[in-house]
Amino acid sequence: MTRTIKNFRKTLDAVAMNNEAAAIAVMRAADRIGDESLKQQLFNVIQRMNQDAAELRVVREHV
Repeated sequence: MTRTIKNFRKTLDAVAMNNEAAAIAVMRAADRIGDESLKQQLFNVIQRMNQDAAELRVVREHV
């Protein structure tokens, strides 16, 4: 495996971890919001962030 590929895989891992960490932060904030419509929108964002993280990990395995 070349150095470029290793660096690319590390970057994919880092982005996936950042997405997951951000999703947790957004989830904590959403739990404190009283506006149900906004809360639902934030939960949808959380789901997309976690899905993106999962997809990045799949891509990483194929690189």
